[in-house]
Amino acid sequence: MRELRCLLDGVLKGFFVVGAVMLVGYILGRSNALGPNGTKVLSTLSFMVGLPSLMFSLLVTTSVSETLSTTGLIAALTATACMLVYAVVGAICGWGREAIIGALTTGIVNSTNLGVPLSLYILGSATYVVPIMLFQLALITPIALTLLDLTETGRRNLSIRGIVATPFRNPVTVAALLGVCLSALNVQVPDLILAPISLLAEVTVPLMLIIFGMSLNGLRIRAQRKEWAPTTLAVLLKSAFQPALAWILAAFVFGLSEFETFVVTACAILPTGQNVVLYAIRYRLAERVAQTTAVMTTVLAIPLLVGAALVMG
Repeated sequence: MRELRCLLDGVLKGFFVVGAVMLVGYILGRSNALGPNGTKVLSTLSFMVGLPSLMFSLLVTTSVSETLSTTGLIAALTATACMLVYAVVGAICGWGREAIIGALTTGIVNSTNLGVPLSLYILGSATYVVPIMLFQLALITPIALTLLDLTETGRRNLSIRGIVATPFRNPVTVAALLGVCLSALNVQVPDLILAPISLLAEVTVPLMLIIFGMSLNGLRIRAQRKEWAPTTLAVLLKSAFQPALAWILAAFVFGLSEFETFVVTACAILPTGQNVVLYAIRYRLAERVAQTTAVMTTVLAIPLLVGAALVMG
């Protein structure tokens, strides 16, 4: 009973903190305090300055070897499986570039602003989500943003040189790649350089939550008919398929302990990351799908986390 109370306390604390900041964003959007272009300006600021700073400061100060754990491997496998399933269905159904954003909603979890506090409150340490964060920041995000840039309308007759150069035109990708390279080479970035970057990075998480909250103004959870299939598939993959696959791999394939199995499953239950909504707004693709999926997976995460804890002891 005591453990259950601690679990509920941790879940509610994590969601309350995130929900409070999102509410601020919703109020700003509802009152139009930042004008008609407020969401666009803030998303540009986050995409061009905040998110690159966050990625670089995190990756450059974290050993790449931390991703080489069984829990990190399972997280990578389950996320990749979900994105591949979504991509295949999207290709068959002809969803086009929007399928890239949809796939990201199934593969990128809210590991930073929700995963860290929940991991701290529920599991006792924030280190459990580090492999997931590194996998998302160093691999999934650069590849996805490069695909979005390469498939942008108006691009024709791309040369090999142009394709290779595309990732280096995106500040988020450049920051992630630079952080990984410096970390792999054990390069110590001087505090004089890292301090202002880290300061900018601290703004990113609340800024993304505020942007997400602002984007919810006027949003109807009831998606349009053409968005039903992509949204439903994304929610099912993220909130059902990924946790179930993580549990199967942890318990029956890798033979992890009960606690490690719960850690892996709990990380898979984490909802869609707000940065996916940021990418959708930035590229003006599948915005409603990303927003609705993020909201629904966040709501479903609470009972799923409690249920997983009860089932796995």
